[in-house]
Amino acid sequence: MEIRVLNQKIYQTKMGRSPCCDQDKGVKKGPWMPEEDYKLVAYIDKNGYGKWRSLPNIAGLNRCGKSCRLRWMNYLRPDIRRGEFTEEEENGRRLRIIFQEGPITK
Repeated sequence: MEIRVLNQKIYQTKMGRSPCCDQDKGVKKGPWMPEEDYKLVAYIDKNGYGKWRSLPNIAGLNRCGKSCRLRWMNYLRPDIRRGEFTEEEENGRRLRIIFQEGPITK
């Protein structure tokens, strides 16, 4: 918070954006429940994603917008692949390391 003195009056100005959720409103933190995941996926399937700050209220979630965005981007998106790397991906990773650092010699 920045404090300025102009003509003997003190003005306080906040820098940046206001927080996406008020801690006093009882916004839920911690692990997500399957019902919350379902609500988030159903809302995004119907309306698309974006405007994360207003999404929790519209979708009926007691979470902050940032939490909804991170949950979608890191866990619920349908195009996220999980599991082991394919042989092609592993070979490409090895080639990148060799090109960047040179061949490993003993």
